[in-house]
Amino acid sequence: MRRRTLLVGASAGIVAPLTGCLGDGEDPGNDADGTTDGLTGEWQQFQANAAHTGATTAAGPDGGGRVRWWSDTTGISTSPVIEGGTVYVGSGLRNQSVLAFDQATGERQWRAPIGDDIERALAVGDGTVYASASGVYALDAESGEQEWMDRIDTTRGVALDGDTVFASAGGGGPIVALEADSGEERWRRDIHTLTAPTVADGRVFAVGNDNLVAIDAESGDTEWEETIDRAGSPPTVADGMVFTATRGDLFAYDAATGAREWTLDGSFRGTDIATIDGTIYLAGRQQEGEEWISRALAVDAATGDVEWSRDDDGLGAGSVVVTGEIVYVATRYRVYALDRGTGDIEWWLRFQWPVGSPAVANGTLYVSVGGRLLAIESGDGRAGVWKSDAEPIPDRDATPPEPTYAESDFPFGMNGFDVDAEWDVSVDEDAPVDISFVIEGDRIDADEHVSVTLAVTNDGDEPLGFTTGAPEPFGIFRLSDENRDHGLVAWTSAYEESGHVHTTPHRGVGMVNSIALSTEIPPGETVSETYTLSDETHGIRPGSYEFSVAQLLRPAEGRNDHDGWEFEVTGAVELAACGTDEGDIVHELAVADEVDLPEAFMGEFTVDVLEPVTDTHPGLIEITFENVTDERSLIASMRRWPFGSYVGLGPGGRRLVLLPAETFAPGFVDRTDAGWWEPAFLPHESIARGGSTTAYDPGETSTSQFIVTTHPETDDPRDGDGYAFEQGFGDDDVDVTWGFALSTLEPDG
Repeated sequence: MRRRTLLVGASAGIVAPLTGCLGDGEDPGNDADGTTDGLTGEWQQFQANAAHTGATTAAGPDGGGRVRWWSDTTGISTSPVIEGGTVYVGSGLRNQSVLAFDQATGERQWRAPIGDDIERALAVGDGTVYASASGVYALDAESGEQEWMDRIDTTRGVALDGDTVFASAGGGGPIVALEADSGEERWRRDIHTLTAPTVADGRVFAVGNDNLVAIDAESGDTEWEETIDRAGSPPTVADGMVFTATRGDLFAYDAATGAREWTLDGSFRGTDIATIDGTIYLAGRQQEGEEWISRALAVDAATGDVEWSRDDDGLGAGSVVVTGEIVYVATRYRVYALDRGTGDIEWWLRFQWPVGSPAVANGTLYVSVGGRLLAIESGDGRAGVWKSDAEPIPDRDATPPEPTYAESDFPFGMNGFDVDAEWDVSVDEDAPVDISFVIEGDRIDADEHVSVTLAVTNDGDEPLGFTTGAPEPFGIFRLSDENRDHGLVAWTSAYEESGHVHTTPHRGVGMVNSIALSTEIPPGETVSETYTLSDETHGIRPGSYEFSVAQLLRPAEGRNDHDGWEFEVTGAVELAACGTDEGDIVHELAVADEVDLPEAFMGEFTVDVLEPVTDTHPGLIEITFENVTDERSLIASMRRWPFGSYVGLGPGGRRLVLLPAETFAPGFVDRTDAGWWEPAFLPHESIARGGSTTAYDPGETSTSQFIVTTHPETDDPRDGDGYAFEQGFGDDDVDVTWGFALSTLEPDG
């Protein structure tokens, strides 16, 4: 099997063409006073400089945005920094490093491991790269060799000002000033901080849980301190003022005195501000009536007056950088380009990994997406139309012929399910209650569902009470198969109405807060809840599912010593796939290639096609992982194990989506006119939060099935198309990128 470089795991949206373009000026940074004089021509620190203004008068990409190159790294995202034609970035899962890439070609120049928890604020200057993880590291910019290291626990990132490196740490601090060439400590203050320090006008500005502190950069003495709400990003200094975005409002202070100049209402925690020529650019949420609106804003730096705002559901807290013409906003999964004067959206790109704070240089936007460094240049009015180099067309003359399909009992439920249910109700003989339990309906499809209703009536003379988990009154109604390795959750609107039940369109009930809720039933009154099983039930598939609901009812007012009365409802629901029609095959699927993993990695992956794409159901594949070592080992990934929903890239901008079978519901996919299937939502934007680490014993395996559908914003696949899927993984010894190429083929016959 030959090794093939697969495509970056990202997808892009369709954008409107631009009517103008940016100039080809030099790439200056931005002075701390907000002017554009003396700009450096580099992007040497987080948000451009030590003042964190996020500004340059150089041109960034216009005309749509196209990814020119991407790195083969995966993991956390740091902000890129640039000096002398080289881009430096931090990345990694369990083996985090600083890496150097050629600015024009993306060729990796070196990798320097620095341990866990690398922070997003790097700096580069005079041939040295500064980073922080379990300490502050100084690395030679040409070779990556360590020049010095000062072990400061849990540093939040660094800022470089002249010949001094400033670093801050959480907990009780400290903030330290270190000599840039030797690491020798100049001063140290035990001050609690949440972000990297900001340096401008001879002062160091730091934010804690509820305060903003200005420190003399030379001596380390506190000059002033003000109370603020919790911030999530470093302050920004320009025009003699310091701006801090918090979870409750944006604040502007006089940088010399700490006097508050103005306040802008909103929720801006986690927003990195940009400012140039007397205007602040930021993104977050503002409240209008009872509704919170996600938007980007341009704000007069002197007065706090809003010059323009742009609303979009994909906006919100993120990192903002600005050029002479364009404001770039990197939110959780997207990058926007907005007209600097009007806020009009020029174009945007959608990705499937978290997006970091960008850097701008030489007409290119550099941004880390899930730890992978991307260089985004001007496009042709349509973003993200990338060529595929996979070409994974299998050999039909091979022995055995490809593709082959494993046996599968997963019919996808596209023709619906026949439902048979039975149940039993038991209650203490002297209980002053009437228990009613009914399951109605014998079919589940696009037009029919099954309802489950439980009601408890108080037939006694005094109030009764019982306690349950959220939501009231009976909690979550769950059904599990006989092996308890697959379950269904019947739906009720009470999930969404509860403040303790977390729901998404991808998983239904994703999480329930651990809380006890009390319900009281007055004499003669009834409490009830109705749940439903429908074609929108997550993970619905044929099988037998058991359930049990039990409660202990007691006198609510505690006027006697009765221990209470118990009732329990037990039963089973049998789902059988309707009909035997497997449908006509639209596309066969074949795994044409997989990335070879190094021997140092603790595991192996295999991919099998289980079902082709037909006119009655989408395709189905299975991914299996095995620990092939003799020791119990940990493995980390960007998503819940092992893949999560995933987007594969193919030729002509076409994309496929892998949707985890346990999140799949027939009601969440629609068949196109061409017979292909596509999800009714964009699953990769919210189906997974953060990474995951899993332990495996020697020989232990994990298997997951994935629905194969096309992307809602892409064209139907063509016969012979190849799609590249990949993801990063890390064990104790090495971080790797594993992936495979999946082909869509004309049916045999």
